[in-house]
Amino acid sequence: MPSLIAPIDEIRQQALQSTPSAPAPPSQELDKEAFLRLLVTQLRYQDPINPLDSREFAAQLAQFSTVEQLIGINETLAAQSDAYAALAQGIHNSVAAGLVGKVIEAEGDRLTWGGEDPVPFRIELGDAAQQVSIQIRNEAGEVVRTIFLGSKAAGEHAVEWDGKNDAGEALPAGTYTIEVLATDADGDPVAARSFVRGRVTRVTFGPEGILLWIGDRSVPMQSVRGVESE
Repeated sequence: MPSLIAPIDEIRQQALQSTPSAPAPPSQELDKEAFLRLLVTQLRYQDPINPLDSREFAAQLAQFSTVEQLIGINETLAAQSDAYAALAQGIHNSVAAGLVGKVIEAEGDRLTWGGEDPVPFRIELGDAAQQVSIQIRNEAGEVVRTIFLGSKAAGEHAVEWDGKNDAGEALPAGTYTIEVLATDADGDPVAARSFVRGRVTRVTFGPEGILLWIGDRSVPMQSVRGVESE
């Protein structure tokens, strides 16, 4: 038995237009206030001779209760999400600060040669390579040493540089850059990465994220692969 004069779609439109408010984006879902206006408008436009059925009205109220609960749940989840994000950031900052003084291994291509001890680092090959070599450049970009490794299987490989050039002469202490060159049996390039080690001297927090500093070079926190306690 029909209980409303105006169709529900027309009532919804009248309810949303009856109260002045800032225009909402088309994708905005019905909120609690809009739902209340819709319910009141339904009562206003009901047929006095054939009023809204009590069971239908009870169903409308139950729907309102559900909507209100969902809105409350969404608000609670949003607040919890912000709290969890702040907690996670605090944990990350605390972990980063605890790395000061420790030796880390991270993806990178810059080595610090101290002038005495050999500098260890690792390379990783995406596939087996027929020829692998490592070029070491000084701060001017000049190749000062080429290390030939021959053929290598896919995976990680430990490498060590003694701080000398191709003539066997010791190079001055400083920062050097490494480049891994790898090709397969057909001469096609093989994907390769390098991983360097160093002691963390300080940590900075900024828009670019958490940076761990090894001397004068920075390493993003997410690039760290291992930590040593020495």
